[in-house]
Amino acid sequence: MGIEQTAHPHIIRDSTIYDGEPIIAGTRTGVRHVMLLFQSGLDPEVIAAEQHLTLAQVYDAISYYYDNEEEIKRYMRGG
Repeated sequence: MGIEQTAHPHIIRDSTIYDGEPIIAGTRTGVRHVMLLFQSGLDPEVIAAEQHLTLAQVYDAISYYYDNEEEIKRYMRGG
């Protein structure tokens, strides 16, 4: 599979990282991880600073989640 670009500019799938789970390009940070932090109450600015991401990357991960909610929820449930 290799690397697959998604419709979101900062989100890719890399078959060598987390079995192709959506991640932020150039990182090993999954959309799932960003959403778990966001849902725990952290502001996007805090997530960006703590995870060494840009604000655009964080918002794109959040946007990807809302466009693909069921898929990411499956990863969050571990399946």
